[in-house]
Amino acid sequence: MAYKEVFRVEISEVIRRWQAGESRRHIASGTGLSKDTVGRYISAAETMGIARDGPGPDEEQLSSLAAIGRSGPRQGEAPTVEKLAPWADQIYQWITVDRLQLTRIQELLAERDCRVPYTSLHRFVDRRQWRRRRTNTVRMGESAPGEVAELDFGRLGYILDQETGKRQAVWALLVVLTYSRHSFLWPAYGQKLEDVIAGLEAAWAFFGGIPKYLVIDNFPAAVAEADALHPRLTRGFLEYSQHRGFITDPARVRHPRDKPIVERGVQYARERFFKGGEFKDLNHLRSEAARWCRDVAGMRIHGTTRRQPLQVFLDEERPAMLPWDGEPYEVTHWRCAKVHPDHHVACQYALYSVPSTLCPPGQQVEVGLGVKLVRIFHRGQLVKVHPRQPRGGRSTDTADYPAELSAYTLRAPDGIKHSAQEQGPAVGEFAHRLFDGPLPWSRIRQGHKLIRLGQRYTPQRLDAACRKALEVDLIDVGRVERILVQALEQQEIPEHPEPLPGGRFARPGSVFAHAKGQCHQPTQSTESTELKTGGQS
Repeated sequence: MAYKEVFRVEISEVIRRWQAGESRRHIASGTGLSKDTVGRYISAAETMGIARDGPGPDEEQLSSLAAIGRSGPRQGEAPTVEKLAPWADQIYQWITVDRLQLTRIQELLAERDCRVPYTSLHRFVDRRQWRRRRTNTVRMGESAPGEVAELDFGRLGYILDQETGKRQAVWALLVVLTYSRHSFLWPAYGQKLEDVIAGLEAAWAFFGGIPKYLVIDNFPAAVAEADALHPRLTRGFLEYSQHRGFITDPARVRHPRDKPIVERGVQYARERFFKGGEFKDLNHLRSEAARWCRDVAGMRIHGTTRRQPLQVFLDEERPAMLPWDGEPYEVTHWRCAKVHPDHHVACQYALYSVPSTLCPPGQQVEVGLGVKLVRIFHRGQLVKVHPRQPRGGRSTDTADYPAELSAYTLRAPDGIKHSAQEQGPAVGEFAHRLFDGPLPWSRIRQGHKLIRLGQRYTPQRLDAACRKALEVDLIDVGRVERILVQALEQQEIPEHPEPLPGGRFARPGSVFAHAKGQCHQPTQSTESTELKTGGQS
């Protein structure tokens, strides 16, 4: 049996008509209530002392009469409950195990000849608490103009990529200003840090200002560690928020009420803008999205504020927003790296040198990868800046190496000549003559050894040894090393003796004659013969 609630105004009408002299049948016909219901309220009014020819009921008496109608039906449960009772176990399984919605359960019951209204099924399930009951909530207070914006990500659909010829999934970054409800939609192919910052930069350009607070979802590009009380942002997004001046407030995980203004915005944009539209490429989609936000979504009468969002934004909110300078922002990715023994760090498949005096091998550094520059920090101090290199590239500053190893890294005679000149003028001249030939690269090892000799025997001794070698035109690093080993660099070079009168050779030329008839044995000199024979012939 159905049950109908009787409201206060209907009860007041019953008493008014009764005091006007109408019968119970006429009252029932005029109010749409049953004759028994009319009689029950009239009997209760007489019990309270309300006379038919007296004044009408006061507020207290009317509240007491209204309480009679809230007592509900008095004859057990409704017939629909009796019809659903045999299916209780099956309904419980559909809800808890199969996770079916009540609309689907109603269809399945109808297929089994158990047809009940949806409201009756809903009441049957709720009374048994088979589903998680919705928690009570309160409406958030309105924010001040230009104070808060909410951000959310959602999938729009698919468009045809002109480069690959394939359908590409498109995501929507939606920013809604909570005061005016003015919104901005930015389609993108992903949710990386570059995509998020590019969308926010376009949003600030669209609004002409920046809000003081930004409530965001927990997407990995912005939130490194989601926590209800102490969320931790990624360094890249935190630096961006500091650069633009807004404070980031991440919503709690699976708490859509933390950002209620933007929560249904992506669905609204998908249904009212994206579906049924024809877009050439992503750029065309973005331009059409900006136009739709301004001309369609901005000009509608908002269901909550009952005002046009664009007009409220122009009149009240934009003057209160933070200024936007329009300068492009360079996105920086941060990585932790270890300095290798070769005084380089590897990041994004490229190598960058690190000063050995500020950060020796084995230390941990922070690497900020920008679009054009790479910054390296050690313990909060900036130690090196390099141009960004592609994969497989290397940026090396030879000044980052230790002084005793820098010459070995140049791999060219010019670098060795420069290091030799620092050892002394004679060493520099020796190195210059060492590489003065058709194949200077073949003497790279000798040049390295020359530099090591200065490290082992001091530059002063090496300079003196090279000077002595240059005096006799001796361009041999091995001979220079022998001079240093024997400590000959300080000794004077003896003068050459005068040649003998007979020329270069002391023996006469006949000694070397081998003609026939001549003695093949070398003859002794006249002076030697005279000495042996005592001067006799």
